[in-house]
Amino acid sequence: MQVPPQKNAAPALLPSVTAGKTVSTTTGSWNRSTAKEVPVDELQRKFGWADDSWQAGLLKAADAASPVSSRKGNGSVSAAEVERYLQNPTDARFLTSTALQQQRASLEQKLGGGRYVAVDAFDSDWQDAVARRADLSGDGKLSRTELDTFFKNVKAGKVDDVEWVPDQKSAMFESKVAESAGELDPLRPAGDTGGLSLLKEYMRISLDEAKNVPTLVSHMISAADLEERPFGVSRDKSKFTEDPELGDKAVKDTDYKGSGYDRGHMKPAADSPTQEAMDESHLMTNMAPQFPNLNRQSWATLEDAVRDMVSSTGGKAYVMTGNLYLDGQGQPLPPESIKSIGPDGRPIAVPTHNFKTVLLELPNGNLSMFAYMVPNVKDAPTEPANISKFLEESRTSVDKLEDLLGQDLYAQLPKSVQEKLEADSSARMAFREASTFEAASLLMRPGFSNRWE
Repeated sequence: MQVPPQKNAAPALLPSVTAGKTVSTTTGSWNRSTAKEVPVDELQRKFGWADDSWQAGLLKAADAASPVSSRKGNGSVSAAEVERYLQNPTDARFLTSTALQQQRASLEQKLGGGRYVAVDAFDSDWQDAVARRADLSGDGKLSRTELDTFFKNVKAGKVDDVEWVPDQKSAMFESKVAESAGELDPLRPAGDTGGLSLLKEYMRISLDEAKNVPTLVSHMISAADLEERPFGVSRDKSKFTEDPELGDKAVKDTDYKGSGYDRGHMKPAADSPTQEAMDESHLMTNMAPQFPNLNRQSWATLEDAVRDMVSSTGGKAYVMTGNLYLDGQGQPLPPESIKSIGPDGRPIAVPTHNFKTVLLELPNGNLSMFAYMVPNVKDAPTEPANISKFLEESRTSVDKLEDLLGQDLYAQLPKSVQEKLEADSSARMAFREASTFEAASLLMRPGFSNRWE
């Protein structure tokens, strides 16, 4: 996505919003299995994680903290064990954005206004462990200033033996473990993979090698990541880069030059919780040709929608974005009818439609699902009111997209939940229109969040 920096402007909200179906759950979108373990050394070999890497450290810490006594410290680990450890790492060595926020809130409440509290006087072993690490003076007491400095330094990578693992990064880490164990996962559809699987640190890409365009890119975005993103993370510091995993076959930035198409991000750059993630989002394997009007305006508005919805609900979303090649009747085009750009020997297919699906999980575990199939057209609207209509007409169901893709996008969900959510095309998000387009966005209407519970 190539857009100018956003500007602040007062919103003018649409008069109504329809949520579509919401499914009540107590456990979230799925339950991982503690039994689906993989040897730690096998994971290290597969992904190249050295013994002194944070990844190996996390695997071993999760294994040692397994809730199943017969599996504790057995040299193997499951995605469920990793997830459980990250939710409550009593040694405070690995902090996700969600865990960081939760523990900081508890610690700050205990500290109050300017008080010093003994590092072993907090309400849990984890809080005590954080307090001991944050005690910069070493006097056995923790101050609010020391706590703020500690968390800032953790996110900057300046604290030895403490790793900030943003929610987006931990979700992808767990996805790698789950796939290695043969377990279903919200970032990995079941069925035809859609091409070469590229497992990054913050996203998963299924690349159609014949088209040089991703069939599907999946990632997770959380309210905590958006709130904890360090100041200074910027797309201005990143550049479009060929994917090193592809070698000489990789699409180059210059392949789009003079084509009339933008390099359209599938995983949005603005969803990046770190500069590392921002740089990764600029890999050319995350790009598809999009007309400028679509990419810079309607598509950008839809991307903003997801972030605004996640932030306003305090939840997290599993997002799948990709490309389709359809004729006027909505049927797959034959290969010879698909338009392409790029140099001889490295054609880049131009999708007729870009799609985005969102599985929204609220803090209470309840679920909603959204799906859009947006035409990639040159004359995509540029006025906010017309963009609203254009995107409204692009709403679809996950079931329809699954039929076109030949994949079960959210296979980890119980069948009963899939039946309730995936056939629904009524779920929608409302525009937040602004006086300048750069600030246009989709947003949940204030006071609407209780309808998601």
